[in-house]
Amino acid sequence: MHILALHGFTGLGSDFDFFSKLCAGQWHCPNLPGHGPNPQLECDVDATLSLIQNEYQGHLSSCKSRILLGYSMGARAALLHALAHPDQWSGLILISPNAGIEDDGQRQQRTLADHALAQRIKGEGVERFLKYWQQTAIIKSQQKIPAAWRASMQAERSLHTAQGLSTSLIDFGQGSYPNLWDELSKLTMPTLLITGANDYKYTQLAERITTSVGDSAQHEIVASAGHMPHLEVPDHTAAVINNFFSAKLDAR
Repeated sequence: MHILALHGFTGLGSDFDFFSKLCAGQWHCPNLPGHGPNPQLECDVDATLSLIQNEYQGHLSSCKSRILLGYSMGARAALLHALAHPDQWSGLILISPNAGIEDDGQRQQRTLADHALAQRIKGEGVERFLKYWQQTAIIKSQQKIPAAWRASMQAERSLHTAQGLSTSLIDFGQGSYPNLWDELSKLTMPTLLITGANDYKYTQLAERITTSVGDSAQHEIVASAGHMPHLEVPDHTAAVINNFFSAKLDAR
């Protein structure tokens, strides 16, 4: 079994280094556009889909069981690719996902907010921005991540570039992400959604996504976790994922 895992905004593929050891399968964890010390600066939907497709062809196309997993921004990228190429994946795991902003006015407001935040990144630089970002309500729960894991993640996040993060935010932020709600019923592969119990907004979104997808989807809520349950409460989240592998994929 091979898993292609996609990180969230300001993250890196290496965010999964520790967690993947708790789970079955061989994990492939690339940096998404805009992220890392030498980022790909084409970050829009087409560029993101191309990166995922290249990773699939390079590492997973010949494998029997192929799992696409994404967290937050990575979950949005995973959802895009799963809808565009459903036959390529044996299963889909979405951690803290959203299927897009439905209201045009709210999307426009989010676009303006994303552009303003991108300007802040350019003006302040990566270090100051990360200090601000990690104190926001949705990200602050990541302080629960085991200290050694968090220290390693922090060190690697300092390698981001302001140009890369700001471009990612403008080109692939929620303001520019398409509304996929009406497409969700097309997903037929086994789909697992995971959210933290303390992340009320994304737990509600995951409930809606699960209902929209239908019988092939299940939603698991991780107690005592916020927006990043796989690192905040890793043992519980890994058990959920391994149970999904056993129950949904071994039988296929």
